[in-house]
Amino acid sequence: MTKTNEKRKIVFAVYPNANGFGFVYMENARKLLDDGAVRINPISNRKVMERIKRALEYFRPSIVIVLDPEGKTSRTGRRVINLVKEITAYAATEHLPVVQYSREQIKDVFEQFGAVTKYEISQVILKEFKELDPKAPKQRKLWTSEDRNMAVFDALSLALTWFYLND
Repeated sequence: MTKTNEKRKIVFAVYPNANGFGFVYMENARKLLDDGAVRINPISNRKVMERIKRALEYFRPSIVIVLDPEGKTSRTGRRVINLVKEITAYAATEHLPVVQYSREQIKDVFEQFGAVTKYEISQVILKEFKELDPKAPKQRKLWTSEDRNMAVFDALSLALTWFYLND
């Protein structure tokens, strides 16, 4: 079988947040195919699910990685928890396996690189994925809101956690 006839294994990681979601498509732990941060205003799970369904149709991934919003230290809101359930249910109808990781699991993987906070994790990711430099988030002050591009780094940290724990 030639390489062009093989079905590429594509990982789709989606990280829902208060404003929408971040996503990445990866072919392997070093090859980022696409990424983005989608903001929905006004926010509604119906609108977010429409966009996620379109995103899933784009590359036709072989697995979906999503945030586990019910981790022990999670502060995820009810809307996002329900959204994750909807994503999981939709993926099941498409016969796509779904894997969930909590923030604690992501932190455990990146802790070995000296990164614990979201910002520190984004800096570790930037060392490997130079193409994300234009999206580099600013360090957050206590009184400022999170950088909108952080959603991309959150999704990428999910995907990299899956690659790390499955290789």
